[in-house]
Order: sequence, then C-alpha cells, then structure tokens
Amino acid sequence: MVLISLLLLFIALFLVWRKRRGMILVMTAIVFWGLGSWFPGPLVQLANDHYASMKDPTFGPRTAIIVLGGGTWYDHNRRLVPKGDAMTRIDLAASLYKRCVEMEKACFVIMSGGNPQHHEQSEADLYGSLLLDAGVKRQDLILENQSLDTYENARNTEKILRSRPYDTSVLITSSLHMRRAMLAFEAFGLHPQPTVAYVRPQFMWWRPHRRGWFDSNSALHELVGIVRFYVWRWVGLY
Repeated sequence: MVLISLLLLFIALFLVWRKRRGMILVMTAIVFWGLGSWFPGPLVQLANDHYASMKDPTFGPRTAIIVLGGGTWYDHNRRLVPKGDAMTRIDLAASLYKRCVEMEKACFVIMSGGNPQHHEQSEADLYGSLLLDAGVKRQDLILENQSLDTYENARNTEKILRSRPYDTSVLITSSLHMRRAMLAFEAFGLHPQPTVAYVRPQFMWWRPHRRGWFDSNSALHELVGIVRFYVWRWVGLY
C-alpha cells in the first residue's frame, strides 16, 4: 500500500534525522491529514483522467470482450467473492456479451486475472463462474488465470488474441485503473475500446475520513503505476 510505504518513509526520516524530528512529525501530520480529507478528490480526479464516464462500445463482426480482475476477498460468511467494485466489471461484461449476441455478432469473453492474493481460486476462475451464471456461454469464455499484475494481463491477453481472430476488442475495468491498463495494452500493440465499469466518485472532507485514506491510497497506487510504466519504457523494459 502506498500510504504504508509513505508512513514507513516518515518513520525512517524520524529515526535518522534526529535534529529535525519535530519538523518531521509536523510534516507527517499535515500530509496524512490532507490525504484523509482534502486530497482524495483531486487525486481521484487526476487518476480518473478522461475515463471518468461510461461509454458504450461499438461491436464488430467478431468482438473480444476483455475483463480485468480486481482482486478477491472473503465476505462475512467466509465466502470468496470479487473485491471492491469488481462485481461491476462482471455485470458489465455479461451485459455487453448479451447485447453483442442479440446483434448476431460473434462474441467471446477473456477473463484475465491470476491469484496474487493466494486464495483458493484465481480471479479468472472465480469471476468466470459468475460470468457463466450471468449468461456467458462456456464456449465463448476464455480464462486467463496466470496474470499477477496489469502488465501480465496485457501480455497474456495479447498471446490469446494472437491465435484468435477478432475485429474489435473491448477492455473492461474501473475508471481509476483504465488509464494504466490502456498504456499496458497499447504497449503490446493492442488498442481496445476502453469501457468503464465503475467510476470512482470524488469526495473531500474537512477532517480526515477513513474513506479518504482509502481513496487517496487507490489513486496514488494508479498514479505511481503510470509513472513506473514510463520509467520502465524509458529503460527498455516495456
């Protein structure tokens, strides 16, 4: 988590820079107060970029619908379920698939997501069962359950599409994640239509709020990921 890393940095500065401990404590208080109150809205807006709205994609004769996993966690009944807003991705994918079929197009869904949380099921396997329940035909569902991050989502999906004929593709993820996801997919020569499943709202508070720290952490995670993408590209890793 970005905020934990930031806190550890301040702790390290506090331990090393003894003559400035008072200043470091004040800076820490100001930064984390702001991250919980004033900064979440602007950070989310910056991370959302121009993907802060939902737009319907255009279907081709053969359409690939790509869904990116958003994590898994256990609910209060200890059942493994999609994490956070990830269920909106499943709902949107099933809805688009249904519309695509009704238009008599050839459609298939690629569900991409491994198991970075080390739970009993990968994101692709868990989400895939929900997509089947929502009406996606088994023969039209491809599970890519090896990816551990967005880079691998793009790399592994490109391998699948290389051997599967298609005319157009649709990429489904959240507004916060879309900018980074599009950069990764374009790096592998893919140009899907960005289709946002959930738009993260922009909130601000006068006093720190738990939701504020959560939103700031999520937005900073994406912004740091975007910066890392350009650094990796600059050094030739992308």
